[in-house]
Amino acid sequence: MAEPSLAPAKSDAEIEEILDRMLTRLALCDDPKLEALLSKLLPYSIASLSSQSLAVRKKVIEILGHVNKRVKHQPEIGLPLPELWKMYVEDNAAPMVKNFCIVYIEMAFDRIHLEEKENMAPVLVACISKVPSQHQEIILRIAAKRRLVSIVENSKRSSSSLRKSMNYIIG
Repeated sequence: MAEPSLAPAKSDAEIEEILDRMLTRLALCDDPKLEALLSKLLPYSIASLSSQSLAVRKKVIEILGHVNKRVKHQPEIGLPLPELWKMYVEDNAAPMVKNFCIVYIEMAFDRIHLEEKENMAPVLVACISKVPSQHQEIILRIAAKRRLVSIVENSKRSSSSLRKSMNYIIG
């Protein structure tokens, strides 16, 4: 009697075919639906960089280039920060995966709301001693951006109420 087997790992050719379909979906996707597509596409694409296949890596680079062009001037399109961070901190993540994750983590962090930044920054900094030294500076820069945005927001509120007070006094 045959024993049940686990599903076999996908071959490089199958991964390349999946990535090719993803690239087509990305190219045909309207901007309002892009964020939802990127939430699945970006983590899968970056994870595929762990493949030793040059063809798979080239396809991922092609996808990421297209993603960059689509989101560069559209900061309202969010990127999947929690999924990227989860991939980044995995112990067995390939160095290339970590390198691309950190780029998109920074990009994603710039796109989230202040409250989310305030919640996520301590999570990033808490793991700083466990990340490669070349990424520590990036993570600190990300956390500093959160602090800077918070200071600017508080300053705007303070100067707005100061102006109102001054207008009332001068009135």
